[in-house]
Amino acid sequence: MELGIVNIILIITAAVLLIALVIVLITMRRRMLNSERRLERRYRQEISFYDSELTRVNYLYDELAAAKNVNQPNQITEQNILPNNEIAIERKKLEAEREKLAQRNKKLWDMSLAIEKDKERIQMLKNQIEAKHLEVTDSIRYARGIQNALLPREDILKSMLSDYFLLWKPRDIVSGDFYWMKKQGDLLLFAVCDCTGHGVPGAFMSMLGMAFLNDITADADNNIKPSDILEQLRRKVIISLKQSAAGTLEPKDGIDMALCILDTKTLTLKFAGANNPMYIVSNGALTEYKGVKNPIGFYPKEKQFETTEIPVKKGDYIYMFSDGFPDQFNAKTNKKVTYGRFKNLLVEINNETSDPEIQKKRLDDFFESWRNGFVQMDDVLIGGFRI
Repeated sequence: MELGIVNIILIITAAVLLIALVIVLITMRRRMLNSERRLERRYRQEISFYDSELTRVNYLYDELAAAKNVNQPNQITEQNILPNNEIAIERKKLEAEREKLAQRNKKLWDMSLAIEKDKERIQMLKNQIEAKHLEVTDSIRYARGIQNALLPREDILKSMLSDYFLLWKPRDIVSGDFYWMKKQGDLLLFAVCDCTGHGVPGAFMSMLGMAFLNDITADADNNIKPSDILEQLRRKVIISLKQSAAGTLEPKDGIDMALCILDTKTLTLKFAGANNPMYIVSNGALTEYKGVKNPIGFYPKEKQFETTEIPVKKGDYIYMFSDGFPDQFNAKTNKKVTYGRFKNLLVEINNETSDPEIQKKRLDDFFESWRNGFVQMDDVLIGGFRI
């Protein structure tokens, strides 16, 4: 057991270092691109200025030369030509200015060569960063395969429930939301869980959660309560992450979840929740069962988790979910879906169909339509189970 915890800690440490490397590489890339843009803007401004100056000087020079070569008497007046000595003085000034501009043009040429060299160096660094980014992304994609392999087999649900669906939409490549289930005699244990964060940190928490749930229920008997499982899971998370008010990790790191145990013979459902509720839609009406306002993890005002026993019947739909769906913002109104709108949608869908695939598609279509191009705020997971 101690070796397993050490391995978990090493994995988490490696993930943190990996994330830090990605952040550093991305920051370097942005700085180099900004530097390149500034140099190009400065170069264009200098070229524009010196081009206009050179045009002006050439114009004046040509005007003076034309004035000097005028030989027709009727065109030579005090108003349109200067004395020869003043023309000579002006010519020297113009020649000096032209020489100065030539030197500046040489300087600009040198600057352009330097900029090209900088652009080559920046491009080389950019290629290196992209290669590192691709390497990191490939590693995370491989981690997604591992995470998917650790999720429970869906044939457990198929063998014990009439219908079900799982709408799982990770925000990033890997997810902090996960589902867990286990068959034990006539009992079906299933949970929908939402780890703090998303992406790689959330995925590591999800792996911890799955491993701990399997360990807790390995020797459990038929009398185990959902609240007992949550209590044991809380203790394991606090100990493994060394959480306390003065701990090295944020005390809020943990898991929100809804956990049910269904007796398929007596059709009795036992529920316990850590922050997350559960909905049951029966005969077109939705009933909400709230969890205790505590996470799985350290919490200053710790409360005992509670088990609620609920009689259910064939055809009832049970919904368990993370907060990613109701908390999603709309691109036009900048408003959330909200739990109220989410409840109404579930009732509306239930009144239309009991087909799990159609329900899943309706929820997914609504989510994407609501988002309408707005960035997905969090991982999304909804489990719908029909008794």
